[in-house]
Amino acid sequence: MKVSEELLHELARLSETDRTVLSAYLSLTEGWDAAAAFVAKEAARLAPFLDAGERDYFEGSLSFLSDYVDGKKAEGYAGPGLAFFADLGADFVRGVELVMPPAPLLAVDDEAVIAPLALQLDEYQPVGVITVDAAAAKIYIAAGRVAEEETSLREKVHHLSKVGGWSQMRYQRRRDKEIKHFAGEVARRAEHVFAEGDVSRVLLAGRDRMVAAVEEELPAAWRDKVIGTVRWDLDAGDDELLAKIRPVLEEAEREEGAKVLERFAGELRRGGLAVAGAAAAERALQMGAVDTLLVGKGFYEVAAGAPEVVEKLASLAEATGAHVSFVPEAGGALAQGGHVGALLRFKVDY
Repeated sequence: MKVSEELLHELARLSETDRTVLSAYLSLTEGWDAAAAFVAKEAARLAPFLDAGERDYFEGSLSFLSDYVDGKKAEGYAGPGLAFFADLGADFVRGVELVMPPAPLLAVDDEAVIAPLALQLDEYQPVGVITVDAAAAKIYIAAGRVAEEETSLREKVHHLSKVGGWSQMRYQRRRDKEIKHFAGEVARRAEHVFAEGDVSRVLLAGRDRMVAAVEEELPAAWRDKVIGTVRWDLDAGDDELLAKIRPVLEEAEREEGAKVLERFAGELRRGGLAVAGAAAAERALQMGAVDTLLVGKGFYEVAAGAPEVVEKLASLAEATGAHVSFVPEAGGALAQGGHVGALLRFKVDY
């Protein structure tokens, strides 16, 4: 299952009632047995703190967690990690495949623990990748260290042969039409795959002429999401593809983060649509005024109880439809404001 904003919103809404919600984050870097041992140890630790009614919910939720894990094992899933949430009172049970190993966690509360999931969603947003040459195309969705091939196309495009005069011109027009037809089919298939996969950026790889043809055939909304192109041979392996495109993706992340921080600093300087500090961000969230909650990685290093604060803010953000952005920052306005801030939908008076 793909992690999505809709899932985070669903999880945030579980806090609206006083029920026992199970949240589990399991790393599979040491295998299934280690993950099972972690669950058993944490379950034994938590049980004495629950009353009889809570314990019934807890045990039922653990049973669903066990069934989910067994199902993933049977499918041959090998990691890197899983998240699982259960609110039996709301008839809500959901498991998620993660793109990076999480810090292991088993928690019972009246709301789901969503900050680790929000962090992965923000840091490893799905990227659509189209690889294409004159004979075939592959369409991927890549996130973190994972590249999943969603579909492939194969169609022969005739190569220009040595013919002269008018025949050569007619042959060239024929080949141009074939390239346009194939590129259009690739673009249509990619548009469908990317729309279903919550893709926020697109990267094109392959031979120059085919890459240009596919980009031209993409609808304008998807062309605007293209962050770069790279030369690529479709015969190479997927791991090599990830290594090739990773620098482009990392650069896009840096540029996007820099733009957000620049906008945040500008709004603060002009007394506009931004607030700095965890307390101010929380008040703005409670008013439904936040468009984007900004959390600097430095917050975890300087603030006591940072994970709990981030969890509270992230839950408020998801409950009010605000985006959560975890940004690296070295100095600057966000760091000076305590490593937490918010871009606003409208100005607020305290």
